[in-house]
Amino acid sequence: MKLNQLTQQALCLMLFFSCSHLYAQDAREAVDNAKVDKSIKADTSKKGPWKLGGTATLNVNQQNAANWVGTSEKYAFTLGAGADLYANYGVGKNTWNNTLKLAYAFLNNESQGYRKTSDFIDFYTKYGRLLNAKETMAFATIFNLRTQFTDGFDYDQVPRRRVSGFFAPANLLLTPGLEWRPKKHFSLFFSPIAAKWVIVTNDPYSYSFPGGTLPGGGQQKPISELYGVDPVRKVDAQFGAFLSASFDKEIMKNVTYTSRLDMYSNYLDNPENIDIFWTNNLLFKVNKWLAISYQWNLAYDDDFVPEGATGPRTQFLGNLGIGVTGKF
Repeated sequence: MKLNQLTQQALCLMLFFSCSHLYAQDAREAVDNAKVDKSIKADTSKKGPWKLGGTATLNVNQQNAANWVGTSEKYAFTLGAGADLYANYGVGKNTWNNTLKLAYAFLNNESQGYRKTSDFIDFYTKYGRLLNAKETMAFATIFNLRTQFTDGFDYDQVPRRRVSGFFAPANLLLTPGLEWRPKKHFSLFFSPIAAKWVIVTNDPYSYSFPGGTLPGGGQQKPISELYGVDPVRKVDAQFGAFLSASFDKEIMKNVTYTSRLDMYSNYLDNPENIDIFWTNNLLFKVNKWLAISYQWNLAYDDDFVPEGATGPRTQFLGNLGIGVTGKF
């Protein structure tokens, strides 16, 4: 995707949140920062080099109805769970930051039966080595894995067609680069030498009909081709440039906003088309243990063309949850 309106909006929103906190110099923020720094140092002295924590959510809804006006389902049940976890390490000039974001939800009702409604795995790890005394520059290496837990289906096709699964697809990224961190809550990473793999395993054809032959003639595409992956090789190896901006700050009392915007350009195939992955989490702390969180993810890959579509489509996933939060 070229740097069009979608990219500009994503960058502008990220930079808005970042810059509004990077250069604010009022006395109230200075006092707040001093309090935050003090609490972090206290946690570090008690717990050692590791800082662990996160949020776990669980949503359950069950409904029964009989002749109720406006309700067509006799029963409906939905269950959703999510987690946003971190494990960060720091000693001397060495840092190691890890995050794991998970989401899974399904519904079961009389008319449709069981259907998955949300499924997401994102593991992100970054090792860094500080390069200057101010601790604003570092050499870093990033590994990122994104996939899902179980099979997903296109229910508009009869019979239904499997369109995703565990490691179908999976996006793997491995890259060294330079990280600039002008503030504790904001960092910018860039690498001109980033390796990326898009993998589609576990029966990459997944035809609805035997051999993929449609009843009226014609041939279905293997699902791997929906993601730009050769069905025989099952892997699309890419090499390009990678940019990642991260933001993590309490933007107001008991409200924390965490965001990561990743952009990738594949030198080997249409480098002007930028792949985007943007993950966000807004956390509202009710008390020491209880929190409300809303996580939303946006992705765009020029190689992803849903079956029946004439071109690439933007992907979006949002999850609202109530659950427990804690630091360890």
